[in-house]
Amino acid sequence: MALETELLIHHSTLQVVSHLDAMATVVEWFDQFNCTQLPYQVWIEGQTALVEGFTNVVRHAHKHLHPQTPVQLAAAISADEYFQIYIWDQGEIFNLEAELEKLNQQTSDRNFNPLDHEAHWGCIFLLKLRKDYGWNVSYTRESPERNCLLLKKKITF
Repeated sequence: MALETELLIHHSTLQVVSHLDAMATVVEWFDQFNCTQLPYQVWIEGQTALVEGFTNVVRHAHKHLHPQTPVQLAAAISADEYFQIYIWDQGEIFNLEAELEKLNQQTSDRNFNPLDHEAHWGCIFLLKLRKDYGWNVSYTRESPERNCLLLKKKITF
């Protein structure tokens, strides 16, 4: 999923190694999007999603890869008032839609306790972003060795 740059108000990219120690760099890089073009609520939702997405790459997608395997990140505010976060990994394909649908059914049960599903907290969070906060969440295979998690939100003030 390519980042279209011609209609962007602000965009930035970052590449880091696949290690949780890179989280400080990721969070520091993302601070530039805490700006007047983006409501603070959207920025904090995006930051939380970025941290969760990056953590999932390190712990799951790149689990069997060398820690120096790069993780590519991009974020953009577009002129058509969308905020987008891209996270590219080199792991095996994962069917995020199927997992979100399964969790959607499970979380609909009033007896569902998220504390009993620690391994799925990231997906539960992404589902909540989608259902309750209006984020578009997709995960696609771009090539035989590259996946993209795209988090996209319409900006409204």
